Amino acid sequence: MEAYKTGQGSLARLIAAFSLAILAALGCIELYSQIQARGDKALLPGEVFSSLPVLGVPLSVKFVFCLAVLAALGYGIRRYLRRPVVVDVLIETESELKKVSWPTRQESWNASMVVVAVSLLLCLLLFTFDWALARFFDLIY
Repeated sequence: MEAYKTGQGSLARLIAAFSLAILAALGCIELYSQIQARGDKALLPGEVFSSLPVLGVPLSVKFVFCLAVLAALGYGIRRYLRRPVVVDVLIETESELKKVSWPTRQESWNASMVVVAVSLLLCLLLFTFDWALARFFDLIY
């Protein structure tokens, strides 16, 4: 199956694939940790084959199952990101992001300082009202 509109939206496709791959890997790691808690035995007998040399993970049925799930998710992600509807959205997203006028470092700093100042002002205001209401209700009760 040839890729749909090759060369267009390559950065958006790469970011989407990388993000989905990370989510799939983290999901499979969590799956492995959940089913590993129940204990299992090595798939292959003997000390030499009881764990993977690089990872130090026991080569068990559960580990092979998690690898198979990861491979299936990888294949599903690849097929999903080749669908024309998804590709068109990613191409349009990338083209729209190229049109954005991004703020300069100074503009970002100034905007951040405004947000911090307003947040501190609101925090002080809420604290003052809370303190005043607490004293008022202490007088009443």
